Amino acid sequence: MSNVKKEQKPPVITTYMERGVHSAMKKYFCPDESCHEKKVGSYVADAFDGKTIFEIQTGSFSLLRKKIQYYLENTNFDVVIVHPLAQNRKIIWIDKESGDVALKPRLSSKHETLVSSLPQIFYLKEFLGHPRLSFCFPMLEVSEVRLLDGYGKDKKKRSTSLDRIAGELFAVHYINSVDDIKNFVCPLLPSAPFSRAELSKALKLNGRKLWAAQNLLTSVNILSVQTQGRKFVFEVKS
Repeated sequence: MSNVKKEQKPPVITTYMERGVHSAMKKYFCPDESCHEKKVGSYVADAFDGKTIFEIQTGSFSLLRKKIQYYLENTNFDVVIVHPLAQNRKIIWIDKESGDVALKPRLSSKHETLVSSLPQIFYLKEFLGHPRLSFCFPMLEVSEVRLLDGYGKDKKKRSTSLDRIAGELFAVHYINSVDDIKNFVCPLLPSAPFSRAELSKALKLNGRKLWAAQNLLTSVNILSVQTQGRKFVFEVKS
């Protein structure tokens, strides 16, 4: 049976503009602030309650490899890697001169799903299935605060990102094994052999993110891959 867990409709984490995503996640998973930024061996954990180490990672998992390896090889503690995903994203534009909200916040067309976790797990794939490690993906509403200081008539192009604010928490997913990945990926994929373009369409990923997801799925034997001429052909392994 799958180990994926899903919590529906938890409470709102923060009020508008109260704190950034990293701080909100740290507080949500470990409310006792005396447990934040605790030294564990050679590293400082984002949170440690005496039993579980929480690493809140809003950026790439590639930066975590040595740290996670150290925790798993040199401690007996459980390790939870928390990576928030923006199921809904709002853009808040701030006037450069006054510091006031310049435009009415709008909902972005970009939405992350659990599939968005695949390119990140790729960087730590060697630890997938370790009995003391869990990958945790909270699904959030995120307000991205940007300074209206970019190029173009609307000053939005290449504008400065000031912060990402956590809003409503819709669900929390845990991935502990290859089977957990199979459960949400395989229903999205064609039953017959398919091309890389079809894989991109099914996962709604492209570029480096598609490359990382593709390599993860083949390395853990969810997909098989063959070459036909200069093209890759994929198939879901039974």
